[in-house]
Amino acid sequence: LAFGKHVYPKYVHTEGITGITNEDVMYCNDFGGAVKLIGWASRRGNKAAVMVCPAFISGSSQLSSVNDVFNAILVSGDATGDVVFYGKGAGKLPTASAVVSDIIIAAKMNDNSKSLYWEDSQGEFVVDYKDLENKFYVRLICSDKTKALETAEKMWGTLHILHREGELTEEAAFITERIEERRFEQDCLNLSEFAEIKGKIRVLDY
Repeated sequence: LAFGKHVYPKYVHTEGITGITNEDVMYCNDFGGAVKLIGWASRRGNKAAVMVCPAFISGSSQLSSVNDVFNAILVSGDATGDVVFYGKGAGKLPTASAVVSDIIIAAKMNDNSKSLYWEDSQGEFVVDYKDLENKFYVRLICSDKTKALETAEKMWGTLHILHREGELTEEAAFITERIEERRFEQDCLNLSEFAEIKGKIRVLDY
């Protein structure tokens, strides 16, 4: 709908929330935000960047207060700025209501409706997520915290150090500067030689 081309799920990088821990949520509270499962898409030239992933978002974001059975869609326009569509959309009853409503509308409109058409597309329409840049929250366990943080800062720039109640002596958590995903993954492999990475979550500006 946004880009005039169909995007197939197999081309969308998707991550779930099963790896999120209470410790991650506590560090996110220190960040001043919330952990949300975000599906996002943006145009990059003639292509689209699309991803579904858990993310830290700022407490000032309109999406940070979306809870329970409510869903929200944030659309950012050149002239309109941010516009949010908000309502019930999760849970069996709200979902069933929406599905039945769509079926009734389709039956009533019959052949009189004006359909929306978009072109087919292949994998090359979607940007490789590893070419994208994001900030990252990282939580690690290490015997030498000073060495781990110094190494991380050399790789990822100035770190925003986070703290939580009950933080372990050998535990460190921080948010990086913006970095290419491909490079971040390789850097994590290098860092894992002397530190155990317990959590990695993107930090999105929504």
